[in-house]
Amino acid sequence: MSIKGFHLIFISIAALFFAGFGVWALFFDQQDSGMGTKIAGVVTLIASVGLVFYGIYFRRKSKNIIV
Repeated sequence: MSIKGFHLIFISIAALFFAGFGVWALFFDQQDSGMGTKIAGVVTLIASVGLVFYGIYFRRKSKNIIV
């Protein structure tokens, strides 16, 4: 596996984990743990979307550079 492929897989897995934690923090946390958990959930969901866009950007940019 090339470094490009590993990087894309790593970014995809990171985005999935971020999204999973964000959904858990916002919707499945049954205890009233305060605003810190909710803020962390929102931040990680935003980061997850950012990672998806970064993965798309990296794939387009590396198509011509990295073989």
